[in-house]
Amino acid sequence: MAAYHPAFIPIALPSSQFSNPSRTSPLRPTAERLRRPITFRPRAPPLPLRVLASADRATADDSSKRPEDAIQPFPPTSQSPVQPSPASSLQSQSSLSIDDPSESKPSRPQWAPEWLPDFFLDIRRRPWLQLAILLPLYAFHLFFLSTKGFKFKKPLIPNSKNLFQSIGYESIAGAIVAVVMLLWRRYILPQGQSQPVLPNVLTVNNPPWKVPRDAKRRIGQTTILLVVAYLLSGYGAVFSEQVLYVLAGSGVPLTVATTRAWKVLLGHLMWVYMGIAILRRLKPFFPPKGTWLRWKWRSNWLWWAIGGYYVSAMFFNVADVLNQLLLPASLFEEETVVSKLINPENKDRVAMAIGSIGPCVSAPVFEEVLYRGFLLPALACFLPMWAAIPASSVLFAIHHLNPTMILPLSMLGFIWAILYSKSRNLTVTVLIHAMWNSRVFLGSLLGLGTFTDFE
Repeated sequence: MAAYHPAFIPIALPSSQFSNPSRTSPLRPTAERLRRPITFRPRAPPLPLRVLASADRATADDSSKRPEDAIQPFPPTSQSPVQPSPASSLQSQSSLSIDDPSESKPSRPQWAPEWLPDFFLDIRRRPWLQLAILLPLYAFHLFFLSTKGFKFKKPLIPNSKNLFQSIGYESIAGAIVAVVMLLWRRYILPQGQSQPVLPNVLTVNNPPWKVPRDAKRRIGQTTILLVVAYLLSGYGAVFSEQVLYVLAGSGVPLTVATTRAWKVLLGHLMWVYMGIAILRRLKPFFPPKGTWLRWKWRSNWLWWAIGGYYVSAMFFNVADVLNQLLLPASLFEEETVVSKLINPENKDRVAMAIGSIGPCVSAPVFEEVLYRGFLLPALACFLPMWAAIPASSVLFAIHHLNPTMILPLSMLGFIWAILYSKSRNLTVTVLIHAMWNSRVFLGSLLGLGTFTDFE
């Protein structure tokens, strides 16, 4: 019986196809070809990658050489491939290796001027170094800029509330940062990269989010669940207060200030837990698989964070003055829960420490995820960007349940939404939010007086 090729699979055909030898079989050529002896032609061993690269480069760079001088990629089989010397091998590896570190090194950005040191460009690889630079600039703002200012002999603008009589250093610093940023866009960027002095802040060509198509249908349901969770957290805070009263009556040392701080903290943690659980239903929501928000720690966020913080202080002060002009002075005399957490009875530092956990630690992260990570992209699915950003800012202010601060908080939400959209990194607004809330508690703890602008 003839031996078949291992890759040949016989096909079942009628026996009549093979009964008549004179009849041409459709498989006869294949069978005859399989009966032939199989011969293998020896091939030269493959050359090293560096030799092939040398051949390609020599052929491309020097076309004037004669054909007989060109490097043959496949030498005759009787000869062994050329074995370079160790010195030439090391030299060729250092010059032609595809893993050359100089080739993988990121190139200098086009927007960076020539005089800007590489240190400022490569700082994105060192986030802890960025944090070490950020903290002294934040301390400078906390201890000096926010406590000093200029006072005028006469109000800049005549008014019945005696406003516009001073201006703080923090507003001046914020204005300087804003002007430098605008001039940088127009005059300092390299030619071809310069942009108009006044940017269109409400236009975002490449937003840092991408809402999945199947998730758009669940935006309304998710929003309703978040509202219900927020209301339930309020009832949970009331229940926690009753439990704290029972503990205080049983001998647990709880003062009025610490009871209030624990009540606010526990209610806030309930809200955070339920909110994260609801957002996780939008699978996937959080990075790295989720595309709702963009959060990068190893990136160049330093200048966005500190510059945005300084500019936020300036715009907040301007909005605060307008707020005082529009609202009656009697509304500002009522003490809020936040003010009681900042200034507890008898300067209770334990109560202040407990009360600062929510505003300074968990709230900056959760509120930025909620309002800049979920609400802003959700609104952008149904509204143009110029309407989605202000709408998310107003909702951010309403969430704080302080009618006298609607306008200043809306201004903060507006600035932070723009910073997130332009920087494409939620780390920027989380850090600004944390610095903003911390300055209030640190100012009260350290007894730092605040210089009120335009008063």
